[in-house]
Amino acid sequence: MLKIKKLSDIPIRDACEVWNQGFVDYYVNMQMTVSQFTFRLGWDELSPDYSFIAYYNGLPAGIILNGINELNEKRGAWNGGTAVAFSFRGKGIAKKLMESTVALYNQENVDTASLEAFTVNERAIRLYESFGYRVADELVFLKKTESKENNPDSMLEMPGYSIHHGLAHDIRELSFYQHDAPWKTLWNFIRNGESIVMKDENEKAAAYALFQKKNGNIILYQCAADERRPNKPELFQYLIDYLQQTESHIISTYNLPGKNQFLINILEKAGFKQEFADQKVPLKQVWMKKEIP
Repeated sequence: MLKIKKLSDIPIRDACEVWNQGFVDYYVNMQMTVSQFTFRLGWDELSPDYSFIAYYNGLPAGIILNGINELNEKRGAWNGGTAVAFSFRGKGIAKKLMESTVALYNQENVDTASLEAFTVNERAIRLYESFGYRVADELVFLKKTESKENNPDSMLEMPGYSIHHGLAHDIRELSFYQHDAPWKTLWNFIRNGESIVMKDENEKAAAYALFQKKNGNIILYQCAADERRPNKPELFQYLIDYLQQTESHIISTYNLPGKNQFLINILEKAGFKQEFADQKVPLKQVWMKKEIP
């Protein structure tokens, strides 16, 4: 009646179909064509060998996508989406998909597994908690429109510091780069990602922003400063002011960790507001992690 198969063993069209059916009533639009689905697998390093499809009475009924890679000298796994088609819900399919996933993580010697879930999706959160996941942080989505500041004198002065433009990978070797962060905010998963690094007069990196320009707007994925710097708030303020000098009309954050309260306070004072989904649900997620002995 219920069979769990690896994605690598089934037609890709089945996988895309059940993905779309499973997310048809989701908080944000997750619908994809087969080409878009295939591209996402590659870009997000979600492996067909690590992902599973549930068939119920021969019909594709549920899906879970997984990726595994080396993160800071440890094997990390990410659940890139779990969904069950509406007509097959209530049959324990999500639980079976999670059982297969956790067994795979153990076989692959994964050290830490992570995922994100909308805070309002209490049922999913309870499922993940039953498999040992715990909430590590809350992730926020903030947005500011008409971000460009016309007056260059409004920039916060930071004598002794300089700005260096680069690509996303340019920040990967910084001692304070945030390796322990949600999967899709890591430098290698940001398509055409860019970075700006603040350096002091000794050419030592003090802070950075990791972002993406998309459709004329800016999406901020990470913003971090060296913990040894006593002027962290000022460094954050300068980076945000600098980004607001761009030609972009909208600046938004993606999965910004709530623990980065210094930065959130600066963004809110600058006029950034909470984003909402189409159903007026706050765009806010929990970041969940599971340590695997």
